[in-house]
Amino acid sequence: MQSIHEPSVNASPDTRNRPELGFFQKRKRPISSVFFYAAIQFLIGYRRTAIGPLWMLVGPALFIAVLGRLYAHINQAQAHLFIPFLTVGLVCWSLIQVLIMNSSTVFQRNRAQILEGVLSLDDIVVIDVLKAVLAFMHQVLIIVVVFILYDVHLHSGALLSLVGLAIVIANGIWIAHIFGILGARYRDVSEVFNAVLRIAFLATPIMWMPTDGMQGGALGAFLIFNPFYHILEVLRAPLLGQPISALTWGLVLSMTAVTFLTAKWLRSRYGRFVPLWV
Repeated sequence: MQSIHEPSVNASPDTRNRPELGFFQKRKRPISSVFFYAAIQFLIGYRRTAIGPLWMLVGPALFIAVLGRLYAHINQAQAHLFIPFLTVGLVCWSLIQVLIMNSSTVFQRNRAQILEGVLSLDDIVVIDVLKAVLAFMHQVLIIVVVFILYDVHLHSGALLSLVGLAIVIANGIWIAHIFGILGARYRDVSEVFNAVLRIAFLATPIMWMPTDGMQGGALGAFLIFNPFYHILEVLRAPLLGQPISALTWGLVLSMTAVTFLTAKWLRSRYGRFVPLWV
């Protein structure tokens, strides 16, 4: 069986000698085609359901409506401050969680496309990340409703969240390459993520609000050394009208550079083994 990384017997000599596609090289498919694949796969997941993708709004909306005021009371915070904080944090965390969880199985779930050569590894990763972004954009409706109900006004600084979203998407693509390759070789990676993300959710300020006094205390470690907090902040803080610290920008941009270089190396070194591992 011919894999996508094996040269075709009918290919020209120049094509056979062409190195494996990697980052920043010309894509085989236009981005519009890749986006179409992502949209179709997103909708197929809800076929034969009564309200389709609206189910994605039901869970977070119920959680916020039922437990929002309870956790506001536990945090001794005012509802009009805590519930928008909880809503934005929950929706943004869903994007980060899906990107990480899906990354370890991205190539396993697309085994047929890889073996048949329908899609390249890069296209498979981009389609998977776009599906997660479509789901996130869908859940942004919950943020809009909560902001209207609690009279939260956006200012021009909120546009900085788009920069944060671009950084999260870039990290999602690099992480999918890294853990997709590792997950194709070692099936245990997804189980590790299950355990780690449960702890990360509780250790990240989503259901509890950080205070100024925490920065220098023992609980400050949950903020300073928690990469999920910094990634979440570049998305959440501008929407809530809060500044992003220089430490957060530095760590997030450093993480982006490290994940990019790691993904590029793993992709070029082990990408050709993925069809054998899935």
